[in-house]
Amino acid sequence: MKAIIIGCGIAGPAMALALKKIDIQSVIYEAKPDTDDEKGAFLGISPNGLNILNQYVALDEVLTEYTPGKIRFFNSRNKAIGVIDNADQISRYGSQTVQVKRSLLNSSLRKAAQRADIRVEFGKYLVSVVQNEENGIVTAHFADGSTAEGDLLIGCDGIHSVVRQKLFPNAPKPEYTGLLSTAGTSNLANLSLPTDAIHMTFGERGFFAYAVSNHGEVWWFNNIAQTTEPSRQALNRSEKADLTERLLALHQNDPEPIAATIRAAHSIEIYPIYDIPFLPEWHQGRICLIGDAAHATAPHIGQGASLALAQCIRDFADLSTAFTHFQSLRQARVQAIIQQARKVGDSKTVPNRFQQFFRDLLLPLFVRLEARKMEWVYGYRVDWHRKLV
Repeated sequence: MKAIIIGCGIAGPAMALALKKIDIQSVIYEAKPDTDDEKGAFLGISPNGLNILNQYVALDEVLTEYTPGKIRFFNSRNKAIGVIDNADQISRYGSQTVQVKRSLLNSSLRKAAQRADIRVEFGKYLVSVVQNEENGIVTAHFADGSTAEGDLLIGCDGIHSVVRQKLFPNAPKPEYTGLLSTAGTSNLANLSLPTDAIHMTFGERGFFAYAVSNHGEVWWFNNIAQTTEPSRQALNRSEKADLTERLLALHQNDPEPIAATIRAAHSIEIYPIYDIPFLPEWHQGRICLIGDAAHATAPHIGQGASLALAQCIRDFADLSTAFTHFQSLRQARVQAIIQQARKVGDSKTVPNRFQQFFRDLLLPLFVRLEARKMEWVYGYRVDWHRKLV
């Protein structure tokens, strides 16, 4: 069998490597014209993600640059109001939460796929998909006039998935969560910063987090409450200087080193945060969606998989049954994660001091409760050797 994989982010190469385990060869088609390895913010990988990632690529390749996953919380007056210490994660789950650059994770997975003789083609923007019921062939048509044929097609093309739009044109669209996120990198050689944890501040008018990588670079992000969803064109027009001034004004009453970190930024990105609260169908015929294309979650609790789908394809006689079983295995879990992420995001910005007071007062209790509740997330594993039927 041959698989067409649309999207070469994180899910695409991981899916291709998982299919390789069951002797299905894939070709990955990416809309971007080139690798684009320098762009993107950092993201958290929790123990369950690291355990699965370790089956695809050597972790020391992914973790050449990282920050620890411990989190310290502060209010707008720089008072410590909570901490998540992940010291016991290795003994409990076999791995410990870390923060890495998305670009490094992307490139490591892509290179692992290429070392496994999985071809990656860039500049392939999908315009249509055709399924031939007679011969069981799926044909992908691209904007450059080229086509690709396979026995199945996996949509790994993210929250604004073209595969999803073509497959289910009436499906629910991604929902804007009411938050903008900015992400930046800075260098503050003369400023002493804690390096053992992510430092998260619930500011007076916005949420700000930063961490220092093992190479000394400061990684940071900011969440801004904005009711009106901005257009992509409007965000693209946001000049760095204008964005810097907006962030400085937002955090003018918040403690240092927030302002110094913003001023020292050598790169800043801004983007709206979306999720998909519920998608009733993930597959049709010989096409299946995975990752953000099927169940996009806001990036507040560090979750995202593909090994389970390969296991279903391996163990069921036909693709329709395999895809149906995959959705039944994953859907309830990802719905809970989407809801949890939205709740965490909503807590980052509150409109008045009265609400801020009670949030800060109750946050230590909330942190302890949430840490216990995350057991079902971090302890999740796919038992590859277990037969599903």
